[in-house]
Amino acid sequence: MKKIVWDWNGTLLDDVDLCFSCINRLLVNHDLKPLDTLDQYREVFTFPIEDYYRTVGFDFDQIPFSILAHEYMEDYQEKSYACNLHADVLSVVAKAKKLGFSQTVLSASKMDYLLKQMETLHVNGLFDSIYGIKDIYAKSKVELAHAFKQTCSLDDEIYFVGDSVHDFEVAKSIDAKCILVTTGHQNRKTLESVNVPVMDSLTESLDLIYERD
Repeated sequence: MKKIVWDWNGTLLDDVDLCFSCINRLLVNHDLKPLDTLDQYREVFTFPIEDYYRTVGFDFDQIPFSILAHEYMEDYQEKSYACNLHADVLSVVAKAKKLGFSQTVLSASKMDYLLKQMETLHVNGLFDSIYGIKDIYAKSKVELAHAFKQTCSLDDEIYFVGDSVHDFEVAKSIDAKCILVTTGHQNRKTLESVNVPVMDSLTESLDLIYERD
């Protein structure tokens, strides 16, 4: 069976503008220079999140990452419930279901936050399984991916669709095929550095999965 694992933030949930605004508010609140443009944000965003924070100017000797992460999430979380899905999500998920593909959401978001976002958008019932992390620090999705892999059969064909190089790393850790989309948190140049298919939409991604018979 073909199984699609969808990343959530940036891949299905269109929260890029919000994240750009939140990191800039955090920078300004700590007397640091905000990012100039969304393009600059997409250029510097990375995992682990600690590296991203260092890149934009935070010094953890001055302000611990744990404090910054809490401040960021206090700003982000309530606002995130107003974010929309990317325009083609519902049609793509419906088509994948019609094709008989299993679909999972796997996210570096805290599980209760993730579920509330999905419930707000009325999409939590569209997926066969949902994986989120236990805290707010967004360390890695690798452990979640391995938990998902334990539910799969040896002959399952797994595709991981995400919007970051970390999604490629997660896919690689479970020997899944990876497709990255340019509509999320990292730019095309960064995504193309890992030499996997890079698509401009989820629709194109599903077409590629369907064609790979």
